[in-house]
Amino acid sequence: MTIGKRIKELKSVLHLTSSELALKLNIPVRTIGSYERDEAQPGYKFLNALIEVFYVNINWLLTGKGNMFISKKTESDINYIASLKEKLNLTDDELSGLIEILDSDASREMILKFIEIKKGNKEALDSLIFNLQGIKAIYS
Repeated sequence: MTIGKRIKELKSVLHLTSSELALKLNIPVRTIGSYERDEAQPGYKFLNALIEVFYVNINWLLTGKGNMFISKKTESDINYIASLKEKLNLTDDELSGLIEILDSDASREMILKFIEIKKGNKEALDSLIFNLQGIKAIYS
């Protein structure tokens, strides 16, 4: 399923027309249409508005994975995500990938190992190397 089809599905679940969605997100209705027809890819403003207004899981919107909605994000969560994009000079796709990585249990375990390695834990380093070798074998 494409992003455009998922936007149509989102509108259906929210019981909104394109005009109503555009009004709530403060974007032109023609922009919604171009996204639905997969003529254009949603930009940061649209994605951020979906998070702020409807708590849409952007990973679901972009990849179809996960739940359609996330738990309510606080204003500080949204500001932090926006600041990460700016500080790290990330594209929308890179930011979405980063959010997907951080939302993954397996990635969380790897990140925790990096934290332990930084603290000098050699067992965590050995475990991380073992895991990375496994990943390399899968993708080789």
